[in-house]
Amino acid sequence: MADPAAELVEKVRADVRSRLLDLLDEVVGRKVLLLDSTIFRPLDMIVKPSDLKDHGVQQWHKLSDQSVQTDCAQMIFLVRCCRLELMDWIAKQILDDEGQGKDRHYVVVLCPRKTEQCAERLQRANVRANVRIVQCGLHFFPFDRDVLSMETPGVFHDFHVQGDPSSAFYVAKALMYLQSHFGVVPSIHSIGGVGKTVVDVMLRLRKEEALREASRELALPKELSQKGVPPVAPRSKQQKEDKEAAAAKGPRISEVIIVDRRVDLFSVLCSPFTYQALIDMVYGVSNNQTDIGCAEWAREKSPQLRLSPEDAFYREIRDLHIDKLGPLLQEKARAIQKTYAEKDNAKTPSEMAEYVKKFKTAQSDHPLLEIHINLAHDLRDAIQSEEFQADLRLEDEITAQSAQSCLEALENYIDDQKPFHVVLRLLCLYSLVNNGVKAKQLDSLKRGVIQSYGYKHLLTLCNMERVGMLNYQMGKSVWSGIKQQFSLLVDDSQIENDISYAYSGYAPLSVRLVQMTKSLPRGWRSCPDALSLLHGPAQQVPQTPTEGTAAVDPGPPALVIVVFAGGVTHGEVAALRKLAELEEGRRRFLIVTTEFINAKKFFESLQCEQVFSQPPLEATRVQAPQEQRRGFGFWPGAR
Repeated sequence: MADPAAELVEKVRADVRSRLLDLLDEVVGRKVLLLDSTIFRPLDMIVKPSDLKDHGVQQWHKLSDQSVQTDCAQMIFLVRCCRLELMDWIAKQILDDEGQGKDRHYVVVLCPRKTEQCAERLQRANVRANVRIVQCGLHFFPFDRDVLSMETPGVFHDFHVQGDPSSAFYVAKALMYLQSHFGVVPSIHSIGGVGKTVVDVMLRLRKEEALREASRELALPKELSQKGVPPVAPRSKQQKEDKEAAAAKGPRISEVIIVDRRVDLFSVLCSPFTYQALIDMVYGVSNNQTDIGCAEWAREKSPQLRLSPEDAFYREIRDLHIDKLGPLLQEKARAIQKTYAEKDNAKTPSEMAEYVKKFKTAQSDHPLLEIHINLAHDLRDAIQSEEFQADLRLEDEITAQSAQSCLEALENYIDDQKPFHVVLRLLCLYSLVNNGVKAKQLDSLKRGVIQSYGYKHLLTLCNMERVGMLNYQMGKSVWSGIKQQFSLLVDDSQIENDISYAYSGYAPLSVRLVQMTKSLPRGWRSCPDALSLLHGPAQQVPQTPTEGTAAVDPGPPALVIVVFAGGVTHGEVAALRKLAELEEGRRRFLIVTTEFINAKKFFESLQCEQVFSQPPLEATRVQAPQEQRRGFGFWPGAR
């Protein structure tokens, strides 16, 4: 059975690749490509270095405040339109080239659309006349066969801390891109503030698109300009029909579920136990790679380990619980040893040929298996260490609300200056579970954080308070109701056949919400009281097909897009894949996320280090003129 999620991802990859290469071909000749830092690494998942060279790109660099020296006559900047500060770096590059007397052709490619703010920023830098601005609909990077990431960091911070809804607009534009290629989605579920904003923008964009189509049809000439010429379909109408035909051939999306990260912070703060999630927690995973250079056994190997979704062996082990991983790796090692031992049993030429094939396969798998065995051993040591076990016991006590000494333990953590993200993870988990912290205790903890980790984290604490992660206690906690209504804590006897296996007993709330859209008779409409306990509004919005097109039944399996606005953890990804197995293939889930996060990355996004990294303002002392210093004898100005 064909996987509709993998088919959709491959079509998106092919479409984005062709768009990008067509843009490169428009700039004839040798060229240099300067890339946004958020695009530089993920671009490898769309085009290969050989593709860039075949289309005239001689060099490619990460865009920075340092000018690039090159002899190419063309320079292309590929940047995101939401990062206005990059326009200043582009202007600096152009002005430096002018200062050196270099004459170049500059093209600024804005993703995913061209904005007036970027043009105005270039205009203020006096370089607008030097550049040609174009746009490229680069919405997604295909990270896996069932994962599309926008690689847009800071969406949670921008929306919930700064109150900036522009990130939600770009999520809506990305979903509209999918609808334009794969048909209108019949039903949209959303929960949280970001989810509601995304749905509102999508509905508005659909209305605007319908009005544009209607105005084009009204503007078409009613009579033929020449007699005897057969009628030709208008270009806009022909393009629309081509898109509908392409959408009919591709996979059909049955449903979209948008989850605001603010609704489920528990899944970010709780500890996951799947293989890839633990790699991310201990070593860090970025762009399907991890840095193992700090491991002793990897000193003679390449520090960068590729966690490729194309590797069948890694696909088999990445979502396994760490307890299940060890026996499987041992079994694989024994199979390779058995293959090596079979060399004396091959007598005939056909047996030798068969053995050579098996030997080559085993020989190619051996180095990778050795790496994963060593890596799993390090992860096992990490989670069995006294520090991690103490953190895990404290986490269990907080979620069970079974001990009052949790805050004393957190005070000790702060005094011992344990890693900042570890302390904040447990402190915010306590605040969310108990609906805040008592005022006297919270003030004491805040003072301890400032004294132990520095005044720079004062704004970090303010940001967490603004989001609602670290508040003074007000009212009764709703955690017990959330646990019961959504079955978040599962008994050990049921973990094996539940999504909670990824967190060793805790079921990710976001994935449970996805499960309830199918498991309940009327979906979310069956549990309004449970949804009212969560942060933000929940809604289910039906969509009608575009006028003139008939609704198409996608048939089994149904393709469901799950959007994580604000980031997704690797534990949640594993839980969603487990949910697809539990539903016996009735639904296939395509994960769309703004970025990949863990607890450390999440709290780093709430910091305001750029504020403290700026040079201090020089206090200019303004001396008042002498003639203005008048007053009576008892005024200081009279002396």
